[in-house]
Amino acid sequence: MPNYIPQGTGYVSGPLGAGTIASNQPYVVNTDHAADVVPFGIAVTKTNNVIAPAANGTGVYGVVLNRYYIQSWDSRDVEQWDAKDEIPVMRSGAVTVQISADVKVGDPATVGSNGIFKTAVAGDTVIGQFLDNGKFNTSSVSDTDFGQVSTAPVQLNLGAPYTIAHGS
Repeated sequence: MPNYIPQGTGYVSGPLGAGTIASNQPYVVNTDHAADVVPFGIAVTKTNNVIAPAANGTGVYGVVLNRYYIQSWDSRDVEQWDAKDEIPVMRSGAVTVQISADVKVGDPATVGSNGIFKTAVAGDTVIGQFLDNGKFNTSSVSDTDFGQVSTAPVQLNLGAPYTIAHGS
């Protein structure tokens, strides 16, 4: 009888927190300046070397990664970078993002208001694809993780965004 080592979950159960790297595939991350408070796991734009939340799917520079430490015990539930922080922004790869509605694996991903992701429809600019289902308000990270936001993993496609044609 062969001896197999159990794989387990790697200390992760349930959805990943916003801004978490979502796979072990290669990825590209740049470090940039935050103009204002920037939440983890949202899409951002970059203008004059300053990062700000994206308003829609166009001009997206990347997705803000999370902090793997806490600044103080009182800040442990705050899922954001502060103004003027140096922040990591994923430009290529798979990342867990905040969602504004239910999403399904394989759905085309776009960005709505405040840099939060949603399923793309006709007329939207697609910047990635959801890698798993995400349930809005109920797929929140577990009680042992930081914060409570709805998330789903996305494979970014910033190098070749496209617009869904009307009537498709």
